[in-house]
Amino acid sequence: MYNSPLRDITFTPFVNFESLWLKFHDLFEITPMPKSTREYEAEVVPGIEKIAMSELRAKLGGKLRWARQTRSGFFRFGYGGAAAQLKSLRSVIAIYTVHHFQIPRPRAWLGDQHFRRLCEMLRAAAGGFNQPASNFGIGAAGSDSPVMLRLRDALGAALGLPYAEDGKGQLYLRLLRAESGGWDALARTTPAPLSKRAYRLVDAPGALNASVAYAMTRLAPTPANATVINLCSGTATILIEQELSQATQRSLEIDWDAKMLAAGKANAAAANCGRIIHLQADARATPLPRQRADLLYADLPFGGRIGTHAENEELYPAILREAARLARQEAKFVLLTQEIKLLQRCLRGSRWRVAAELPINLSGLHPRIFVLALRHN
Repeated sequence: MYNSPLRDITFTPFVNFESLWLKFHDLFEITPMPKSTREYEAEVVPGIEKIAMSELRAKLGGKLRWARQTRSGFFRFGYGGAAAQLKSLRSVIAIYTVHHFQIPRPRAWLGDQHFRRLCEMLRAAAGGFNQPASNFGIGAAGSDSPVMLRLRDALGAALGLPYAEDGKGQLYLRLLRAESGGWDALARTTPAPLSKRAYRLVDAPGALNASVAYAMTRLAPTPANATVINLCSGTATILIEQELSQATQRSLEIDWDAKMLAAGKANAAAANCGRIIHLQADARATPLPRQRADLLYADLPFGGRIGTHAENEELYPAILREAARLARQEAKFVLLTQEIKLLQRCLRGSRWRVAAELPINLSGLHPRIFVLALRHN
């Protein structure tokens, strides 16, 4: 049986994610950390915390000791297993080890004892990389202050690494005030964010964040022997995430842009997802027979970097009509858009109804993931 991470939550027409989180949070018993347990912080796209926590529980099992959200887009957890297992998480942007320093202010990190400990934790983080780190970065409030600049220079000299131009680099350190007093230092466990997938050989402007694509695949059940169709497929990220987490009988990506389709082919090959079929066609009027899809996806143009609002006014209703033609009666249609009012208006005259709705925050953009179901006549 498919257990959706949203199975006991009513989203229509809008979900209050704070209350959703509190409901989910009650499932976790916060217990003191055994000595074998290490504290971590997960960074996720704001809005998909519950999906990420569900993945954590499924993959880490009993070695996940506790978990709690600290703020939007971040939660901490205690884990007593192998750190390498954390690299398999697909819903998170990055994982950090958490180290507490009982110091009054950041200047104290320049003191010998605390500075040596800071260097040790960074060397330990770099020791988990497949290759030596080529640079480092620091994320902190007041990162351009004299104290932080001195700390940056001192760490660079001690580690023998240059400071990254983007301020992050491969060996990435975050510094922030701790909830219980003092300061926390957090070291990213991987040289690049986990959401930056190795299979993405070809990227494109506006390409979908892979952790969001994974989240989309968790919001509707995938029937046995399913046929899955991705309209406006772009670089095929959604179908790749679908195949890597729950393989289907048939997966078909459809895009009109030959360059996007070529990118999708290259990325799918790199991910060893050879069963995905790539079809160049107009997603508004595909050459496919009716009622063939058990599940549909679409990453619709936002009307900014890709497409315009005027174009979307014609595209959105056409996509809804074609998806309804392709869908079997119990099929779900999972789509992402920032043109929320336009989609809601188009839905009123369509065969689709909103079954679930999840707002997210993508680097200042505020799209929503919609799960649509066919209306029963």
